[in-house]
Formats: sequence, C-alpha cells, structure tokens
Amino acid sequence: MGDRITISGNIQNSNLNIKSTLTNVQQTINAMPQEGAASREQLQALIGQLQQALEGLPVGLQDQGEAVAASAQMLVETARAETPNKTLVEITADGLKKAAATLSEAAPAVVSLAAQIVTAVLQLRGLA
Repeated sequence: MGDRITISGNIQNSNLNIKSTLTNVQQTINAMPQEGAASREQLQALIGQLQQALEGLPVGLQDQGEAVAASAQMLVETARAETPNKTLVEITADGLKKAAATLSEAAPAVVSLAAQIVTAVLQLRGLA
C-alpha cells in the first residue's frame, strides 16, 4: 500500500522532498558550487544509479542500504559548504565507502558506485 500524502496551500514553484533521501541528495547537488572537473549531472547520474541499486536490495539488507543513502547525503551536504572542510569531507567520504562495503557480497555495484560518488564529489568541489 502506498503512502497517502495531503498537501494544501500554495506550493507553486516548490521543491517537494518526499520519502527519498537520495532525492534530497540530488536537490542538494543542484545547490552545490561547482569548482572542479566533475559535473553536477555526472554526480546526479551516479546518485540515481545508487538509488536503483539500493532499491533492489533484499528486505534483510534494508538497514545497510539506508546507511549508504544517509552516508551519501552527509557527504554531499558536507561538501556543499561555501568553503568545505577537506578533512571533514574526507571523513564522510570514508563513511560512505565503509557503509557500502557492508553490501559488497549482496550488491557489489553499490561499492563501485560509492567510490565513484566520492571521486565525483571531491572533483566537483576541487578537493581531489
């Protein structure tokens, strides 16, 4: 059974973030300053691929999948600061890689995508 959502009031020109952490990440990417070689579009494509990979996880691995999604969100939010703290970005990047590693047997694509996302974020912000 799907979610029932009721929205009232003027929502014209609003960005609605409902249910998906990775949708929030993609909207955060839109607001991120671009300083390096990687493009926002490339990073958004990687996040979309990660979302698809995580949606296919078995029920018993949903907690690990949620950890990966939350870690990706933390990385992007940390990196989007006007002057990102490189050490903090690297720590959150390591967290994403470690969260993804918990799915290495069940979903090896998640590990690869996490590494690509880290590289893209670092390049996008000129931290690589």
